[in-house]
Amino acid sequence: MPSRRRLLSALAPYRWVLEPALAVALFGAWFVTGLPFELAAALALVFYCGAVALSRILPAVSLALVWVAVLLELTEQESAHGAFRVIAAIAVVTALVGVAAHSGRVLRWVDFASAILLAPAMAYLFTVRGELKFPQFGPVIGGYYTSQGIGFLLMSLLLAVIFVAGWLLGFLVARQRAAQAGPGSDGSSVLVWLASSGGAEVVEDDPDRAQLVRRLTRTQLTADIIGAVVFEVFCLVVGEQDRTAFVVITVFAVAVALRRMSPAVALSLAWLAAVVQMTTGHSILVSDLGVLIVLYATAAYGDRIVRAAGLISAGLGALVAALYLTVTAAVAQGYYDLLSSAIASVALQFAFLFVVSVTVLGLSWVLGLLVRTWRNARVARRARQAAELDRDRAVEDVVVEQERTRIARDMHDVVAHSLAVVIAQADGARYARHSDPDAVDEALSTIASTARSALGDVRVLLAELRQSHPADSAGGASGHDGPQPSLADLDQTVEHIRSAGLDVTLERTTTGEALGSAQQLAAFRIVQEALTNALRHGDTAHPASVVLADAPEERGQGLIITVRNTMRDTTVEPTTTGSLSRIGHGLPGMRERASLAGGSLTAGPDGQEFVVSAFLPGAAA
Repeated sequence: MPSRRRLLSALAPYRWVLEPALAVALFGAWFVTGLPFELAAALALVFYCGAVALSRILPAVSLALVWVAVLLELTEQESAHGAFRVIAAIAVVTALVGVAAHSGRVLRWVDFASAILLAPAMAYLFTVRGELKFPQFGPVIGGYYTSQGIGFLLMSLLLAVIFVAGWLLGFLVARQRAAQAGPGSDGSSVLVWLASSGGAEVVEDDPDRAQLVRRLTRTQLTADIIGAVVFEVFCLVVGEQDRTAFVVITVFAVAVALRRMSPAVALSLAWLAAVVQMTTGHSILVSDLGVLIVLYATAAYGDRIVRAAGLISAGLGALVAALYLTVTAAVAQGYYDLLSSAIASVALQFAFLFVVSVTVLGLSWVLGLLVRTWRNARVARRARQAAELDRDRAVEDVVVEQERTRIARDMHDVVAHSLAVVIAQADGARYARHSDPDAVDEALSTIASTARSALGDVRVLLAELRQSHPADSAGGASGHDGPQPSLADLDQTVEHIRSAGLDVTLERTTTGEALGSAQQLAAFRIVQEALTNALRHGDTAHPASVVLADAPEERGQGLIITVRNTMRDTTVEPTTTGSLSRIGHGLPGMRERASLAGGSLTAGPDGQEFVVSAFLPGAAA
């Protein structure tokens, strides 16, 4: 792959030589076939070759030259040789592809209209003015037999299919080039690389990305090539052996080989093979199975436009096949008089062939669409499973983060409370060392007790951090087997605060039996944090109060917690709790605990006091 990219990059400045080289090759084919020199034919061929040469750099001039060449031939009385007609048709198809690939939006649709209008003109040159003649039977209208008119219409239809297929190929080249616009995009495929750097910048906003050339693995490409070779060998063994049949079978085999790599190119080649098959007088061949394979591929692997082209080809192909088989069968059976009673039988045969053809071709396309839908559903299912796995991982990460947050909050409560008590006791013991030596021993005892209790709580929390699968943290419940504090442990906490120098009154008007373990833990931590804040930031000269009461009936079963303490003078201590000039982790942590327990918490100054009020619902609520 890198070597191919380097080769294409080295040849990039010489891409413009491609179309002039094709033009020279077509002009040289005129001499190789030994055609007689005629001034009108030579001039028309110059216009055809000029259209091919300029299709990349001057698409508008190229399209105009095609029309000039066709009109020049129509005005001449002498008919051109059959080989010349084939060269001219190849030049028209090549020019139509180049104009569609390199022109702007308006000129591209003018090119499409030209592809349809040029078909009857070229059919007239092939049949009426050319060497391709149809049997003459039926009524004479305008000097021509009805059979000739039918042949002209059939030839016009076949040429229109070829020209429109060429236009579609150029259109898809333009779409993919626009979709892959950017540095280094020319190396994606040789076909798109050859078509790049047109005369006009193409801008496409189609949401369905172009898929003219699909990337295949080496195994898929090898399997497609081997399958095409087996298909051709099978058709040669079972089918006819003449030269034109071999050409038809080979083109169908190439289409089968390209069906997954480029469904659009495969569809164009299938139409080309079908037209060659009908114009050379062949009936149904074994190689026609390639049509079904290609139609399946357009629906299974093509983008939106290729799928639509495959569906249209199924209907149009059924019409053309039914008409061709009906006409050839009528000629073979001697139905030369189209006004005889046999016309009813011919019409019935046409209807039958059309229904059978559209059913077979349509089923092939529908089968490809079903396989595509099944494949997309499988991809979507895998994507959904991957998304669900990512969601589960995200949920697990959130649970882990919540558990860590809960543990960090518990750590803050334990450490902050214990250190506040330890600092207060140590300061009090230092000041009372000379006046009251017994108070020193009591303070040291309190410090040891508090530190020992805090150490036990910290060990519990650290043990939880070592757990690989943290338990559900809803409501603050711990997954560790260590004991968790409850309302019954408030007395010890209050004694610690009192011993640290803050007088606390505890008033209970409820037993707290209606609270669950999560609410009990939340209530304990809220009171503990509120008293710790009062000790650190409040006025310790005035007592603090803690009131635990049942919630009123209108709020439902639950617990009301009210903690009050007197604030310090904010002019002296600008960072006190009462002034709220600095918010730490305490107040947000209390609010979060109350919220996780299903309740609510408010905290703020009330006159000279700082009030914390919380509501925690009962377990039944």
